[in-house]
Amino acid sequence: MRDREIVDRVRDATDLLALVGSAVKLRKQGSAHVGLCPFHAERSPSFQVVPNRGFYHCFGCGKHGDAFAWLMEREGMSFPEALEQLARAAGIDLPQRRERPSAEVDLETRMRSALDAAQAFFEAQLARNEAARTYLQNRGYEGPFLAEAGFGVAPDAWDSLVNHLRGLNFSGELLEQTGLASRSERGTQIDFLRNRLTIPIHDARGRVVAFGGRIMGEGQPKYLNTRDTPLFHKGGTLFGFHRAKGAMKDGALVVEGYFDVLQLHQHGIHQAVAPLGTALTEEHLKALGRFTRRVILCFDGDAAGRRAMEKSLRMALPLGFEVRLLELPQGEDPDTWCLKLGGEAFRELLRAAPDWTAFMVDRAMEGKDLRRITDRMGAFKDLLDFLPYLPRTTESRDLFSSLAHQLQVPIQELDRAVRGRQAPTQASEEASPVASIPPVLDELIRSLLLLSTAGHWRRVQEIPPAWWESLDGAPLLQALLDAEGDGALLPEGAMAALRHLEARASRQDEAGRDAESLFVKLEARYVDREIQANNRLLQDPSTVVDPALMNRVMARQNDLLGRQKELSRRRRGPR
Repeated sequence: MRDREIVDRVRDATDLLALVGSAVKLRKQGSAHVGLCPFHAERSPSFQVVPNRGFYHCFGCGKHGDAFAWLMEREGMSFPEALEQLARAAGIDLPQRRERPSAEVDLETRMRSALDAAQAFFEAQLARNEAARTYLQNRGYEGPFLAEAGFGVAPDAWDSLVNHLRGLNFSGELLEQTGLASRSERGTQIDFLRNRLTIPIHDARGRVVAFGGRIMGEGQPKYLNTRDTPLFHKGGTLFGFHRAKGAMKDGALVVEGYFDVLQLHQHGIHQAVAPLGTALTEEHLKALGRFTRRVILCFDGDAAGRRAMEKSLRMALPLGFEVRLLELPQGEDPDTWCLKLGGEAFRELLRAAPDWTAFMVDRAMEGKDLRRITDRMGAFKDLLDFLPYLPRTTESRDLFSSLAHQLQVPIQELDRAVRGRQAPTQASEEASPVASIPPVLDELIRSLLLLSTAGHWRRVQEIPPAWWESLDGAPLLQALLDAEGDGALLPEGAMAALRHLEARASRQDEAGRDAESLFVKLEARYVDREIQANNRLLQDPSTVVDPALMNRVMARQNDLLGRQKELSRRRRGPR
């Protein structure tokens, strides 16, 4: 049987609806089943599975594929691994694969067997070590979770594990290849982890690939991971990911260490993961991105934790993640704070976690005297790394107004600087404004899009961008105007969203039939937003104590109120 025929046979035998439905809550709608997209954050369903045609598709982010693509995207599998898993589930025997040399496959099998045997050895040692069990109990771990977490003990001896595994016919060379053994200064083979509490590290499929060791008394390093191997790459592995990947409906929670993750998992907060002694990497974020586009960063409440938060934020924003930050009290970490508060109270903190803007504004202003122009420019420069990633919302415009006031920079100059700031080169295609099209378009943006596709894009282009640029869907409208109304010139994801909009448009949406009324409504919404922003400025203490500024704001407010009254009259008039 040819390879193509085998693939088709496995695909036809796979129940795509059951496969996807195990991770996404779906409801039937016509010939499709719809639900919230697992690949990006959304509130209204734009993801659908069409079982009779064997594919899934998201109109919001453009993700599209079959059963193989699903496993490759969600589980990080290669195509041969996805084929093998689906064939096994369908009861189909595959011919012997020739992609990898048999020696390589055999080595991987033996390495996995050695790691599993080491885990069994460490767990058996824990049962005999009362001091280790007491240590875990004092840290709040007990009951069935001890076994679920896989805690173990590496004995206080040079070669206990090495001798045990050699007795099971594992070679010394293999033990070094798996990172379980190393060499002493005299060249003898010794255990890599000694006199430490052990924690198994798993890959995305839940297989043990490495171990972490935590010293239980005094000494350094406090934490130690086994070395990188063909099965384990520290910079691409997230601790706890195998448990967390199915619990990221409300986003991923990124913390700092093993015990943070394990304490949160013990309290039912299963979306927690942690890098393994490294900073958060692009590879880590891409793994998370297969399951969610929302990330909550929660690091220790000290200066190092705040620096780690900022560094992770710089990495996540260009990749298109919606980022929130949970700051803990000084001296606390997620492990201790969850233990003090309890799981439900900690979940409440997560639900209330603010977005990243206030944190970064505080960081940029920290230690600066805003009465000095050099300090104001320093804060301005720091903020420019982040402001391009602000969502286009009314709240963002309010923030811009506030920053412009604090930094004594005209808001037009702030806008211009942000627009001219290029995103970092590592930004992925998914992070571009067009690719991150909101699944729900503002009603006015929707009307402007239909007006533009009907050939009236020049009329739309003539209206001030400030009227619509903060509304949901503005990036798609901007892309369409840049393409001079020609949807065929748009990137694939944007084109798909536009075609979806056109397909759903009803006859009453006939573009251009009441453009003037649309423009009046659009300007009225803009004026309302500006009045609200001005009201906040009027209540700002720094405005109250500055008579000249107060006069300027009052004059602007009077102009806006007059325009609001005029627009209200026009909207009530004959159409």
